[in-house]
Amino acid sequence: MAETLLLRPDRQFVEDIVASGGGDLKKCFQCATCSVACELSTGNTPFPRKEMIWAQWGLRDRLLASPDVWLCHQCNDCSTRCPRGARPGDVLAAVRKQAVMHHSAPRIIGNWVNNPKLFPLMFVVIPVVLLVAALLVRGPLEQVLPLGEPHGALYADFFPHWLLIAFYSSFTGLAFFGCLVGLARFWMAMQAADAAAGRRAVQGVIPSVVNALKSIMVHERFGKCGAQAGRRWSHLLAFYGFIALFIVTVWATIDLYLMPLFGVHSLYPFGLLHPMKILANIGGVFLVVGCVKAIVDRRGDKEGSSANTSFDWTFVWLLLLVGVTGFVTEALRFMIDAADRGGAAIVAYAIYFVHLILVFGLLVYLPYSKFAHLWYRTVALIYAEHTGRNNGKAVVKA
Repeated sequence: MAETLLLRPDRQFVEDIVASGGGDLKKCFQCATCSVACELSTGNTPFPRKEMIWAQWGLRDRLLASPDVWLCHQCNDCSTRCPRGARPGDVLAAVRKQAVMHHSAPRIIGNWVNNPKLFPLMFVVIPVVLLVAALLVRGPLEQVLPLGEPHGALYADFFPHWLLIAFYSSFTGLAFFGCLVGLARFWMAMQAADAAAGRRAVQGVIPSVVNALKSIMVHERFGKCGAQAGRRWSHLLAFYGFIALFIVTVWATIDLYLMPLFGVHSLYPFGLLHPMKILANIGGVFLVVGCVKAIVDRRGDKEGSSANTSFDWTFVWLLLLVGVTGFVTEALRFMIDAADRGGAAIVAYAIYFVHLILVFGLLVYLPYSKFAHLWYRTVALIYAEHTGRNNGKAVVKA
């Protein structure tokens, strides 16, 4: 007996996908060439054919709860082979942007961060106001609390380490909490969608996490891309560069404030030959080179190039500028004599302040920008392992 299915198209959602870079989705006529061409698509839950029809029909809830949308790495092998020029890879990228905005908490910040008209407010005005406010409370706090710096350093005279750590830890912590809420929403949406379709898990969560992380650490799925295989290296360089800088940041905090509690003299600020400084510089080079390569690849007018949107460009330029201003502030720290902090120091402080603004935009807006891809795709890969999508073992209940 045939089943009646009531469709409730969301026309605004279709318009949002089109505006986010999926403008060619209506050219699709469901030939399934894209699913056949994709090396990442599996036999029992193939994509992106079904996602293309869902997007055309405006089936918002189905798309935003689909892990398959995130299994796509936008290599655009599907787009180069599409006989109608529908560009499924760009359509799925647009859907991912909508998913980030939908699942983010609070959603209104996701809308603001991704509205180009509000970029000056979100990426300049707000971080500047908050950083200046932090500097204004520095004096009163230092008068009532023992917050002195263990070591004198060029930038600590301007923005002390204790204030820096408190400021970014607070706002990044809030952002991370918002990210966790978004990921929990996403996980529950995937579970609900699979339950309605009669699918069940085939593997425990722990082994699924292990398998997913193994794949992520080498960007294994990027290696299967054809039209844009080179994107794997730009992603790997930026990925490991960011990890290296994160490790150094954490260790600097431990060295500065925790090691003295155990009677170990702090070595911060690190010299050029300190292992952590070497790791930081290597990580910074990886980050900058990876971003430059990503920009060159995106600007190249070659087959398979992805659609260029503000969602993509904002993140890659922000990441690059964080790396570049970081190197400039480091160079100025070693060039400016500690005893002679005149006009040169003011220039260094200004560049350092710009660096802090950029870092704010990168870290605090993490759940709402392209940076969120790292977290949502990781969760989707874990869920794909959990439900057997990655190995073609997805089970449907009888």
